[in-house]
Amino acid sequence: MSIKLTDAVMERRSTVTADIDRLSTEDMLNVINQEDKRIADAITPCLDEITRLVDQAAAALSRGGRLVIVGAGASGRAGMLAASEFTPQGHGPVVGLIAGGPQAMLNEKSEAAYDYDRGVLDLQAIGFNDKDMLLALTVGGKTPWVWGAIRHAWSLGAPVAVLTRNPQSEAAQLASLVIAPQTGAEVVAGYGNPKANAAQKLVLNMLTTGLAIRSGRVYSNLRVDLQGDTTQWCERQIAIVMEAGSCSRAVAKAALERCDHHCKTAILMVLTGMEAQDANALLAQNNGFVRVALQEAP
Repeated sequence: MSIKLTDAVMERRSTVTADIDRLSTEDMLNVINQEDKRIADAITPCLDEITRLVDQAAAALSRGGRLVIVGAGASGRAGMLAASEFTPQGHGPVVGLIAGGPQAMLNEKSEAAYDYDRGVLDLQAIGFNDKDMLLALTVGGKTPWVWGAIRHAWSLGAPVAVLTRNPQSEAAQLASLVIAPQTGAEVVAGYGNPKANAAQKLVLNMLTTGLAIRSGRVYSNLRVDLQGDTTQWCERQIAIVMEAGSCSRAVAKAALERCDHHCKTAILMVLTGMEAQDANALLAQNNGFVRVALQEAP
């Protein structure tokens, strides 16, 4: 149960936390912890829609398109981080856009969020097309910059998904897929939307993890698409090959050196005894899926 603050504001004042300013620090934190536990539960009813999101995004990538995640403010920052974590080296098939551009990651650009036309132009600037898929992040569903991006994607016939708290918003009406976790009233009204934003991050984690698995970036529960661009990433590659192949550091390092530091190929070499060229060819025949390649290895 909650008390509505105003008709124009999505936030509601929780009756559960009405006396939180009178509690001891420990009791206050316990209340916050109990409210946070509701976030994962709010996502459970949305699993069917999240399943469709992952499958549609995987389909977009398989046809050479991209998943473009857009949002303003905290939502935009969450999208940018999700995209960068999916492809740490950049230039990947998952792209993040935030209202106000990259500088908005550090400094709030609230005026940019109200620029409808800029939402269109920012998508045009990256060559968004009908092969791509758009995922819009908007808690209230009322951000003009996000509307502009959604309308542009919709006009091209690209699939559009919206992750929001308000399934009745204009943004949601333009989407073919709506994911709307109902996280309830915030612990403190007027202090942003931490529960709603946390739900966004949980769904984004499910999306990027599921997409990595469905696109062949994962073998068992190990991420195997790492590139050896730096010393740090080379060390991660060695650790992954050691774990996947149950081999020594020396064996993993030697395999990586023989295949030009291609992590998947090195794993296949260690597990099958194949030479680098043959292992790489077998992977290519199986769209880069290590487990499928293993099943067909001589």
